[in-house]
Amino acid sequence: MEELAEYVFERDRNEFNLGDTMDIKTGLILACLTFLAIQSGGLINGRLSLAETIAQMISIVALSLGGALSVLELWPRSYDREAVPDAYDKWLADMRQFYELNPADIDIATSVRSARVESAKERVRTNSHLNEIKSRLMFYAFFCVVVAFAANIATLVMRLF
Repeated sequence: MEELAEYVFERDRNEFNLGDTMDIKTGLILACLTFLAIQSGGLINGRLSLAETIAQMISIVALSLGGALSVLELWPRSYDREAVPDAYDKWLADMRQFYELNPADIDIATSVRSARVESAKERVRTNSHLNEIKSRLMFYAFFCVVVAFAANIATLVMRLF
């Protein structure tokens, strides 16, 4: 357990920070969606051929879906975090008092570290699950950007020829 403790704590920190990283990337996706929506607005302002209309309908659906997925990814979530240091003070005092009343051949420092590692493992499981959901939403939102971009490029090409 001791040899994996640092890895578990590092993974715990990484899972917590990964949510912020995905939010930043999704913010960029949302900016791209906004740009493409403005572009689509300009493209549909006027007469469109049937093919151009279909391309812009595809773009608008992708933009709407991508925007909804981005909002779902950015929706605030509660990540599990390690307790504040003051919470450990009371917990350690209670633990010392318990072992004074119930003597056992247990090293309190080892017990505390083991409990923190188990708690960190649980946080990694919980936060990793949240990040998997956010990652999936971000991927689909990015896919919508690609579809809308392709539809807008196709419309521009059709207008040129």
